[in-house]
Amino acid sequence: MLAVSLTCCASLASAQDPEVLKELKALRERVDELEDQQSKLSERVGSRAIVQPYTAKSFDFGGQTSSLFTYMSGERDHAAGHLVTLAELYLKAQVNDEWSLFATPGFYTFNGGLLDNPVTVGNASDPTFTPDDVTRRVFLSRAYGQWKPADWFQVQGGVIGSPHGTTNREYFIPARMIAQGSLHTRLFLQNQLYPQVIEGLRASGKLTVGTDDWVDYDVYIGTEADSANDGIGGGRLAYMFGKLGLSVAANYGLGTRTGAAIPATNFGALQSPFPAYVNGTRDYHFAGVDVDWRKGSFMMKSEAYYSGEEGFGDQKAASTEWTWFALDTFGLTYRFDYYDAGSDLNVFAAAVLPRGICTEHVIGLCYNPDPAVRLRLDLHHNNLPRTGDAVQFANFSCSISF
Repeated sequence: MLAVSLTCCASLASAQDPEVLKELKALRERVDELEDQQSKLSERVGSRAIVQPYTAKSFDFGGQTSSLFTYMSGERDHAAGHLVTLAELYLKAQVNDEWSLFATPGFYTFNGGLLDNPVTVGNASDPTFTPDDVTRRVFLSRAYGQWKPADWFQVQGGVIGSPHGTTNREYFIPARMIAQGSLHTRLFLQNQLYPQVIEGLRASGKLTVGTDDWVDYDVYIGTEADSANDGIGGGRLAYMFGKLGLSVAANYGLGTRTGAAIPATNFGALQSPFPAYVNGTRDYHFAGVDVDWRKGSFMMKSEAYYSGEEGFGDQKAASTEWTWFALDTFGLTYRFDYYDAGSDLNVFAAAVLPRGICTEHVIGLCYNPDPAVRLRLDLHHNNLPRTGDAVQFANFSCSISF
């Protein structure tokens, strides 16, 4: 139809300005190109619906899946099998130049591994698996609206990530060099030492300093999913040395750790030697520093934190991770973790006892056959808390994103 109309217009304009004819010719070529694209799209899509936003300027859709398998060897026994598979969708709607929505509905299946319970009678601290929890297979780690009038100021409200540490700021699991989080963040989305996920508000921004440097700031206030009536808050202030690829940040936060409704026996979900929840409710306040350096084929991420626990032993944690990309597709990583988990109410001894200190050395190899694919082999040596025992495990994981 458009091609016929253009032909008629060209005939009527044949005796007119040559520039008009030139523009009509270019327009006809563009229409032919669009018709060709439409034909190819129809062949690919067929009768399937094409997703499009109702009123937003744009709608981005993506996702990732990550699976981890493990072999664990303890002092007296060993175990091997599937540990976890996560699938996440990434949905972003850009409403206008300032307002947007972002959500990451996720689904998982996991078998808890590395059962370490040195304060529970009869446990030998050897690795084993716990059954898949079929009652909880959905999680929502991000779901927020964002107002961003400028780079120096933006506000997010809803389910948001905390700015503390290095894992939360990176968040995207396929980007991790080592699949498992550090010891004090290994319980996915939990508040072991500082919160990983917040239900509330977060303001952040970037201020340039000179031509190469800038300052990042984050402040937040809210609650956590397991304690909706206990407020938490905190912030992070970082300075980025642009030419060095180096950022140094100070962190602070405070809140309440709510005791579990039922005794949180110390089984390690996802190879964590510490419980997922505390038994004794306590107020806390923490401070820490994190350093991030990325230059050429080298990358380093480090953090150190101290948390004062009212009425219980204080927590301390440190982690440093160094990566060298020998090739564009091949990386070698070393990480060391230290975690003193303070103390907690021991329901078996009816007393407050230390939860112990755990350290871990990790050597990781990652291979990226495609920018959207990451294969990892991580070798862990974990010195278990409150015992002289150690456990070694080899994790193989794969992340694919789109």
